[in-house]
Amino acid sequence: MRPSLVVLSAVLFSTACASVPRADLEPLVTDRPDFTESSETIAPGMAQLESGATVQRVGEETGTTVGEALLRVGLAPRAELRLGFNSYAVVRSPSGRQQGLEDASLGAKVGLLPGGGVVPKMSLIVASSLPTGAQPFRATKLQPEMKLTAAWDLSDRVAFSSNLNYSWIRDDIETVGEVAATGSFGFGLTDKLGLYTEYFGFFPQQAFAPASHYSNMGFTWVFNPNLQLDVRGGIGHNGLGRRDVFSGIGVSRRW
Repeated sequence: MRPSLVVLSAVLFSTACASVPRADLEPLVTDRPDFTESSETIAPGMAQLESGATVQRVGEETGTTVGEALLRVGLAPRAELRLGFNSYAVVRSPSGRQQGLEDASLGAKVGLLPGGGVVPKMSLIVASSLPTGAQPFRATKLQPEMKLTAAWDLSDRVAFSSNLNYSWIRDDIETVGEVAATGSFGFGLTDKLGLYTEYFGFFPQQAFAPASHYSNMGFTWVFNPNLQLDVRGGIGHNGLGRRDVFSGIGVSRRW
C-alpha cells in the first residue's frame, strides 16, 4: 500500500473511534465510492463529509489523488449544498512528475421525485469546477455539469442506480459537450457490509474523440450509523489504446 493510503487509513480509524451515532437518523447513504451519484439528499441541518484516496495507472503514467473531499449540507427537505474541496494530486510519467492541488467545485442537489414501485427516486445535480488548483491541474474556465440521477429499490437487499450526465468542457478556444452514463447495482450483504458493481462511460461530442468505458466494484462497511468506510477497484479503456487500472479507499462521516 502506498504511504498516502497508509496515512488515510490511520485517519479513518481515528475518525471511527470519535464518531457518535444518532438513533433518529435515516440510514447513511453516500455518493461514493462508485461514480454513480445517489438520489438521496442530506437532511436539513445535517452535514456529511465524504473523502478518500485513489491510485491510478494509465499506460505508463501513474497518479495518486488524496482528499476527494465532498461536503454535503442539507438546506431543505429535498435540497443540499455541495462543496468539493481541492484534492492533492501527484502524476508520474516518463516525461517527469507533476503535483499540486486540483480545482475545487461548487454545486447543489435537488430532489425531483420521491419514487416508489416502478417509479424511480430522482434528483438533479448542478455543479461547476472552480479554477483554484495548481497550474498543472487548473482549468482556465469554469467546467459546468448537470447530472440526472435515478434509483430503484428492487428488494430489501438490492438496488439499482443510474445517472445521465452532461458536461461542458471549456478552454480558451472552444466549448465541447460530453455525455456520461452510469449503471450501478448495490447489494446489502449484511446490515453493515455492502457490495456494488458498476459500469460508466464517457462520450465526448468533439469530432473524432473516442469514447471511454469503465467497470468497477467495491465494498462499503457501515462502522456506525454516522460513519462508512469503503474500498474499490476497477479497470477501463480510454479509447486511445491504453488501459486504466485504479483502486482506492475512503471514509464518509455525518454530523
